[in-house]
Amino acid sequence: MRIVHVWFFTATAALTCAAFAGAGGVRLWRGASAAHATSAGLQAAQSMKPGHERVPPFRAPSPYMSAAEIQIGLNRLDPALIGSRTGGAVPFAAGKAPGVVRRRKSGPQYAITHTRSLEYIIVTKGTGTMVTGGTLIPPTLDSDPYPNENPNATIRSMVGVKDGLARRIGPGDVLVNLPGTPHWLSQIDDTIEYVEIQIPNVDPAPGIELAEVKPKGQVGR
Repeated sequence: MRIVHVWFFTATAALTCAAFAGAGGVRLWRGASAAHATSAGLQAAQSMKPGHERVPPFRAPSPYMSAAEIQIGLNRLDPALIGSRTGGAVPFAAGKAPGVVRRRKSGPQYAITHTRSLEYIIVTKGTGTMVTGGTLIPPTLDSDPYPNENPNATIRSMVGVKDGLARRIGPGDVLVNLPGTPHWLSQIDDTIEYVEIQIPNVDPAPGIELAEVKPKGQVGR
């Protein structure tokens, strides 16, 4: 007889819970869960060790740009700019953090050295050949003399790179151009897009020769 009573009680409880949920009990359960979470938070705060009650200041949400928004921005760029030696770019955290998505078309490209910038390149679309290392092939551009008065100067050549390593690159590939490292997209298969993040004021690793800086106001080269 006891077994029958237990079964009857269990079945009745189940039916009661089902009816309760159907009558809006779900909202009450959710409210109870939220109250339980708040209670748990209060208990955690009460049991907190001294010195652990502070947290960093409030911040706005992180900058965000969807893939669709990036493509819209790139498609709005002047085709002549995209086809130039620099390509065209869309900043994805303008005024808040360094970083652009750059689109380039096949054709002659600058060979570049950032004297004191660390540069990350993450390919998102397209393929090509990137040459890194070695030295720029002179002459450099008239606007980019070396040595330069700007310690964070970008030095460019229209010719290319000598004694560098050529690698085929495509979507998902990552390159890290260390300060002073020449890099050159010697070939682009139609179009390539990549995330480009430059961090200035970075010295080369210990033991690596720093780029020469020209004293300001010095006449000649």
